[in-house]
Amino acid sequence: MLYVDLAINKEDMLSDRERKMPSIIRNLIYFFRKTIGQVLKYKINGKYIIVLSEINRRSLKKLDKIFKIDVTKNICISNNLIVKEDFVKYLNNRNLNILDGRWLFKYLIEDIVEYICKNAFMLSEMQEITILSNENSILICESIKRLSNKVRNINIVTKDIRKFKKLEKIVYEEKGLIINVTNNYKKAVSKSNIILNLDFVQEEFNKIVFPKKSIIVNFESGINILSKSFNGINASFYHINLPIKYKEMFANLNNFSTVCLYESIIYKKTSVQNIWKEIKEDGIKIECLEGNNGNMVRFLEYYKNKQENKLSNIS
Repeated sequence: MLYVDLAINKEDMLSDRERKMPSIIRNLIYFFRKTIGQVLKYKINGKYIIVLSEINRRSLKKLDKIFKIDVTKNICISNNLIVKEDFVKYLNNRNLNILDGRWLFKYLIEDIVEYICKNAFMLSEMQEITILSNENSILICESIKRLSNKVRNINIVTKDIRKFKKLEKIVYEEKGLIINVTNNYKKAVSKSNIILNLDFVQEEFNKIVFPKKSIIVNFESGINILSKSFNGINASFYHINLPIKYKEMFANLNNFSTVCLYESIIYKKTSVQNIWKEIKEDGIKIECLEGNNGNMVRFLEYYKNKQENKLSNIS
């Protein structure tokens, strides 16, 4: 695992000894390193950190050499780099797995629903949840089983109904709950307050007729709601707490999100249950949800608006 950061100021490209030098010398060192595309690599608490002075041809060439030596496939990049499309494309072209929090996101499906119900003042056992998914991975199927213990009803909207027939049968036999599996994009979500889009792309997503006041969580990035009449919540990311033991480990990585740092620790090939066990033992909690604009979702405002609409409809 490599952690790649981009220098924000000249101190990021200087050693502790160099930072104590006169200002004119510090500036000369920084200017020289930025000009040649200097790439720093150091190790902290067993983690290899790479700092780019600049993103240019020279620095990327040096970065390529590091990738060849480390032969890594997993990489964690800072907040400054994750928004730079050209740099992300450069990493993707080298078949690197960028840990951006999306892998962890799907392990937190049950936590997300609990967080929404708590903050939107809704009883989870009274909710009809709709899940948009064409994939029936072990993680998704096990998550749906866990959710079936917490909510009143679950709808699964998918283009291939056959994929979920086995799950539908298992949930009914084990829990007595009927899961409604359908490919009817227009009617399936009509009674749902909470819609979880696990893998629908924009084209499929556009076919769904969402309730105006529903809460939508997109587990993939870049999904927008085109309907002008929609007045609910469209969340696309999340933030979590970071256990103290990991805060100490990542003390010098202030430019990285807690989500990406934690994912870099927990990311591994093991059973779904083992990942859930580790998440529980670490006491991971959802701190907030985030919209496409990067702003925190304000559930209190959503709740107040919904209550006002109910009162206006009664009167």
